[in-house]
Amino acid sequence: MKHAVILARPGDRSFSRLMADTYVQAVTDRGHTAILRDLYVMDFDPRLKASEIPTSPGATPAPDVVAERAALADVDVFAFVYPIWFGAPPAILKGYVERVFGVGFAYRTLKAGGSEPLLTGRRMISFTSSGSENTWLVDSGQWSGVRQAFDRRLQVACGLEPLDHVNHGGVDADLPPDRVEEAVAGVRRIVAELF
Repeated sequence: MKHAVILARPGDRSFSRLMADTYVQAVTDRGHTAILRDLYVMDFDPRLKASEIPTSPGATPAPDVVAERAALADVDVFAFVYPIWFGAPPAILKGYVERVFGVGFAYRTLKAGGSEPLLTGRRMISFTSSGSENTWLVDSGQWSGVRQAFDRRLQVACGLEPLDHVNHGGVDADLPPDRVEEAVAGVRRIVAELF
């Protein structure tokens, strides 16, 4: 299987980067292929251009989007790794999805209305983190908002089968080492159970 690990968090020493690196190592240890798409290292431009909007005359994907779609063309599992900021994925990830997972790659617009998913049979998994504890995210509605606006939308529009979405709450600069080790072990365990 081929996995695309899409990381949306700046810094090479972040909790999210550790989760992404752990996932890459865990799947490669199982004989799978993994490609890391570190959006900040790639300096990915999340801004959708007017010329890319499907309803614009002569709309066409920009060269960076064409290249990214080529890199993802044969991916079986999309692993999204990101912090929850202000109750949502980082803007760079939303822009990545808008530009890369758009018409012609992840779905086809139907003339009668609606769309047809083009990534059916492929899967997705998410590993997120938040400064707030999980109980607060649930109680405040933030958790259901992220799941509905991001996970469910990718499932319905693109046809991705959701495998899991694990959030690590209470993540900050003072996270105790045992919590970090527990999170790393959790990623490895999930990979072993799913793949």
